Amino acid sequence: MKPLLLANNSNEYPGLFSAIQHKQQNVVETVYLALSDHARLFGFTAEDIMDFWQHKAPQKYSAFELAFEFGHRVIAELILNTLNKMAESFGFTDNPRYI
Repeated sequence: MKPLLLANNSNEYPGLFSAIQHKQQNVVETVYLALSDHARLFGFTAEDIMDFWQHKAPQKYSAFELAFEFGHRVIAELILNTLNKMAESFGFTDNPRYI
């Protein structure tokens, strides 16, 4: 299976956004669990990241832009890895997409 990268345009993959909107709480928990241990290694808490996503990051930002705005490239990579795993859990495994 090839790694999956997400596009930053919701029109390109409406099924994923629909699934995320219907399972928002599960997605938040997935992101929180996936990032909490790793983020601590780099001086961030998962709460810091979730607070930034929910209250400070404009929706137009891609994962890379969001993480660079937050101030750490490693966090960008963690976000992308998490998004890839989330997308795979929604069945997006065959069609690679790009940020």
